[in-house]
Amino acid sequence: MKQSLTPLITFCLLFSLSSLKAQTKIVGECSLLFQITNADSGDSIGQKNVYIKGGQCKTVLETPQLKQVLLFDLNQVKATITKDIGASHFLQVINYPPTTAPNLIAMKESLQDSSMQILGYKCKSVDLILSDGVVYQIWYTSEIATTVSTFELIFKEVPGLVLSYKIIPLKGKSYQYVATKIDLSPIPLSQFIININQYQVIDE
Repeated sequence: MKQSLTPLITFCLLFSLSSLKAQTKIVGECSLLFQITNADSGDSIGQKNVYIKGGQCKTVLETPQLKQVLLFDLNQVKATITKDIGASHFLQVINYPPTTAPNLIAMKESLQDSSMQILGYKCKSVDLILSDGVVYQIWYTSEIATTVSTFELIFKEVPGLVLSYKIIPLKGKSYQYVATKIDLSPIPLSQFIININQYQVIDE
């Protein structure tokens, strides 16, 4: 009797695991637009665009005072940062992730019945606490995931695509990022090319 049940149990286990994987759609190309606000006052701060193509990722943070671009590839150990501040334009190549990045020390899931809709996706909440005391309050969907999840380094631990997050430091202002647009259209390779002649290169 035990011998006849073993293949059935194995099949059921494999079926359940494959069903879980099938629930999450993995996309290799995606662009996201986040609106950034002061979490306390609700005042608009700026926006953040995220572009993902295969193992490449580009983030563009724009405020009235600054435009900052981070460009990295999962297959490379270096990343490029550009900063446009008024008439000044700087470029820096760094190790990515940086060796000084804080570590995750706690991950707390919210109640199972806690959910909300963002851009048509059902999202769950999780809090991530870092070694430097910064807290990320995150809403993510497990319906979709991208080939690059680390447009914020800490998102590596999140089992899905982050569509909203609040960054709460020990001191100072908290900032809320909420996705207002998601586009699964192909992204041209030119999006990941930087003309270094436009920038002043600074050392790491």
